[in-house]
Amino acid sequence: MSDNYIRGRTGKILGRMDGNWIRDGAGKLVARYDSGDGRTRTREGAIVGTGDLRLFALGKGQRAK
Repeated sequence: MSDNYIRGRTGKILGRMDGNWIRDGAGKLVARYDSGDGRTRTREGAIVGTGDLRLFALGKGQRAK
């Protein structure tokens, strides 16, 4: 079943793929990948890096245990 949710080891929802965007567990936009220029940008427009780094951007916002 593909529900576009990204879950942790315990099953907790960490994020969700929403088209070109990735959202965090609360539903807030985190980053988007633009295949036209091959860059990932945050919701503010800052470049995260070259390539699809949406999961990396989601992980940067996660709190370490």
